[in-house]
Amino acid sequence: MSESTSDEILMAAYQAGNQAAFAELFDRHGGSVYGFLARRLADYSLAEDLYQETFLRLHRARHSYDSSRPFRAWLFGIVHNLLCDALRLRARSPLTHTLDVASAAPSNDEGTTGRPVRDLGSFGRSPEEILAARESVSALSDALRALPVDEGTVLILARIEGLSYDDIGPIVGRSAAATKQLAYRALKRVRAQMVDAGHGEML
Repeated sequence: MSESTSDEILMAAYQAGNQAAFAELFDRHGGSVYGFLARRLADYSLAEDLYQETFLRLHRARHSYDSSRPFRAWLFGIVHNLLCDALRLRARSPLTHTLDVASAAPSNDEGTTGRPVRDLGSFGRSPEEILAARESVSALSDALRALPVDEGTVLILARIEGLSYDDIGPIVGRSAAATKQLAYRALKRVRAQMVDAGHGEML
């Protein structure tokens, strides 16, 4: 197998028992899964737990995967379901402790899983510019977390992960057209909150 091998072929190989195929899928998509969860939860510990649970469920459900469906859409369907469950539990447990994404980021260059924390483009920038960039990222994180669960999922998958509305629709149980409208509504909410917080558009 090579880097050009598609996710769908890798998943078929894993269904047939090829463990190296799973390792490749994990390497390709682990960072995106963790990033999605961290953006939506602002709780690194919970994001880590759900990140691990995602790939455990992938393993358990591997034989139900239909290779006619894009692998990434199927994977993020698992992630979205886990997120919905976690947010419902959080709503029933208001004392659940959460962390702000910006202020709670690990002080070294790696997160709790050894994945590098995304660089904010600080090289060659003044301290004021770095601070402004971090504040903008924090404001964007706040705006994303404030979205209803389906809106947040659709917006992140469409604007950050690059999935099509045809692929995202089944994840949230909507048609492609309805999914596009949901993304548009979510984007308006985020941009309005960013403006209210004194920041420009970042999506």
